[in-house]
Amino acid sequence: MIPVEIRQFFSSGFGMTLLFKGKPGTGKTTMVFEILNELCSDGNCIYISPRVDQSSSYGKYPWIEGNFSSNDEFIEMLAARIKMVQESFDNKPLIVVDSIDALSIATTDSSDWLANKFELERILTDFSRKVNADLLMVTEQIELTSLDYLVDGVVSLERSEISERDIRKIHLHKLRGVGLSQSKYLFTLQNGRFNSFKPFAVSYPTETVICEPIPDPISSKISTGTMDFDNILGGGYQKGSFNLFEITSGVGDSFYSLLLPTFINHLNLDRGLLSMPSEGTSVETEKSMIEPFCGEYRFKNQFVGFEIREMDGRIPAYVEPLTGNVTKDMEALWSVKQELSGQLGAPILDYVGLDTMEYNYGVEDIGRVIGMMASRTKTTQNIVLAVAKHGQKITESVAHMATTHWKFENIDKTLVMYGIVPKTGLYVVEIDFEQGFPQVTLSPVK
Repeated sequence: MIPVEIRQFFSSGFGMTLLFKGKPGTGKTTMVFEILNELCSDGNCIYISPRVDQSSSYGKYPWIEGNFSSNDEFIEMLAARIKMVQESFDNKPLIVVDSIDALSIATTDSSDWLANKFELERILTDFSRKVNADLLMVTEQIELTSLDYLVDGVVSLERSEISERDIRKIHLHKLRGVGLSQSKYLFTLQNGRFNSFKPFAVSYPTETVICEPIPDPISSKISTGTMDFDNILGGGYQKGSFNLFEITSGVGDSFYSLLLPTFINHLNLDRGLLSMPSEGTSVETEKSMIEPFCGEYRFKNQFVGFEIREMDGRIPAYVEPLTGNVTKDMEALWSVKQELSGQLGAPILDYVGLDTMEYNYGVEDIGRVIGMMASRTKTTQNIVLAVAKHGQKITESVAHMATTHWKFENIDKTLVMYGIVPKTGLYVVEIDFEQGFPQVTLSPVK
């Protein structure tokens, strides 16, 4: 999927010219064919590439046939092909030159191909406007040139690293006539297809569905409720594991989208869930997000939330009030866990907001408590999911206790995650409710 701004750019009634820049290996040709797939499904395109074999899979698109050794000869053949396309289709033709550098070399006998490139660029832009055709020119020259000012749009692809992991971005530098709400997008070339990612967003459905739970893939693990994450983990969370999720600045509560399917799936498998929510989220908020997808009975009988509350008010059965005294509160947590385990059996799933613990009990006390929680969990069939927010002092020491350690970041409004233990590449996190319940996909950035 290409960014919506590029589709809007080419939707003009007039011929538009787009310069497409990128170093070798950034994915330019792959993106070009995604543009052709989306914008030229009728065949109203002309693909020109002296460097790509027409017998390859790219050859399904109309090509300029024959050999050309001059700009005039090339334009003559291009004009003939444009006439054929215009006679066959109602839509504007799209001319793709991949690349303008290679074509400039092919159309001159001179060693000074750069001078020919300048002339060919001028001829092509003038020609496309005269015949009312869109023009996309690919180049590996990433520096600013006179062509940047001549064309209607400039887009570039970038391949870089974040935390020693590959990342790909498309930059929309200018697109005449199009409002740019966002100038950069992450993209992947997974399975040989270009796919850019929209900004992360959650839109809850008006009608909800209680879905069939995903069974545990293997006996030693529990499903995360997300098939993609199960596959990354080799079957899900290890029983007896302590799993840390580190949330960086700018992520907010969007990380919760990955955990929500886990909570729902666990309850729908008739298992127990304990939660000490992160700061900014209450037990009642969790109830509103979880209960519609597991039902009132399961939530009230299998879920217990822990938070500090005034004891003189009415407290729902699914809430265990905390006092702010770390010793008393941890004793209450162990007691509730044993009771729930006796009723439902193992595994019990613990969700712990470390920022809440740090705020309520202080860094020194929670270090000892988390250490005890991690060591106890590893001798049981239970699982702990602990969330550490940006800037928490406890994160580094807790990381040494973790069975798995995952990090969430917001990159150009896209939610990404990656494994520190085990070490993984980047995955883009997306969530949808099209079928009435949350479904998360994790797309590798390749």
